[in-house]
Amino acid sequence: RPQGRRNVISGQVSGGMDASLKLFRVFPVVTDFWGLNVNLLRHVLTPTVSYKSVLPPTVPNDNLSFGLAAASGSKLTFGIENKLQTKRLVTAGKAAGSARESGASPAPLDGKGLRGVDLARFLISVPYSLRGHENKRGGRLEDFSFDLECFPWPWLRLESDWSYPSHFLKGSRDTRLKNWNVDLVMVGGRGDVTAEQASDIQSPKQRSQEMGPQLTRGLPLLPQGQWYLGLGHRYSPNDKTESVVQFDWRLSEKWQIGTFNRFTWKEVAGGSKRFNNLREYQYVLTRDLHDWMAELIYRVDREFGEELFFTMTLKAYPQMPIEFAESYHQPKFGSQSSPFSPLKGQVSP
Repeated sequence: RPQGRRNVISGQVSGGMDASLKLFRVFPVVTDFWGLNVNLLRHVLTPTVSYKSVLPPTVPNDNLSFGLAAASGSKLTFGIENKLQTKRLVTAGKAAGSARESGASPAPLDGKGLRGVDLARFLISVPYSLRGHENKRGGRLEDFSFDLECFPWPWLRLESDWSYPSHFLKGSRDTRLKNWNVDLVMVGGRGDVTAEQASDIQSPKQRSQEMGPQLTRGLPLLPQGQWYLGLGHRYSPNDKTESVVQFDWRLSEKWQIGTFNRFTWKEVAGGSKRFNNLREYQYVLTRDLHDWMAELIYRVDREFGEELFFTMTLKAYPQMPIEFAESYHQPKFGSQSSPFSPLKGQVSP
């Protein structure tokens, strides 16, 4: 409450702009090597530059009990995108059927029944800070970011991103990747399946430590008879190294099953380390009830115990589910001696 005043309005102004240039060249490559089904190959090069500025808020966050203003500063971001594209043969009926199942518009086809698709995409970007914030000075490059996406076959998708520091002391441990993530998605089963349009896997990411199922689907069921397999890996040298496996299978028109497993290869907390830990596993049974979606979820988390959830979601209002939950073997606040417990040091409300 600034200077004892009760009613204050905090505002913040931000703005930006971006520019890009697209260059491309078509190569006369036609091959079905390894089933890639390549009909011509187009290389698209897109250099980009963007500017963003965030001014300080009218009321500092320190003066508010719930300050949510973004950090002020201004930066230029330079990037260059490389993309490989081709055309693949697909019948009009097959394309329309796939579009109906995914909810998208029918894919455009040329006179020969070919549809344009992406084979690979590689993006490199680096921000340049013009004005720093608090103890971060401006006038310097920030971390390099790399993003790779590959779609060699319709049933497979590979995504990877990593960052590398632009400033470090030679010979120090800073001369390494700051983080590295990779996701591999495979789909199969009946009908025309495409991994490019499949949902992202629930990879282990930094998130608030809360009870409850971590696979909040909120997504339509898979097409009947199709399955989904996702493999994810996260590497952070100062935090943890984790892998995840997610599998979903639409058994019939009304039923779908799914599972989720998270395995920690290495975890660091203070001066303690932990290796080869099955941190979490979860099983999901989903039933389509016409206007409603019902889910039964059983979850086991090493740090939180066991949980059983039953959820009813009205399809017209997916943001307002009806949930019933029961917890077992849940640790008490302040009772954890393990340095890896997210409840360590917390006091029961």
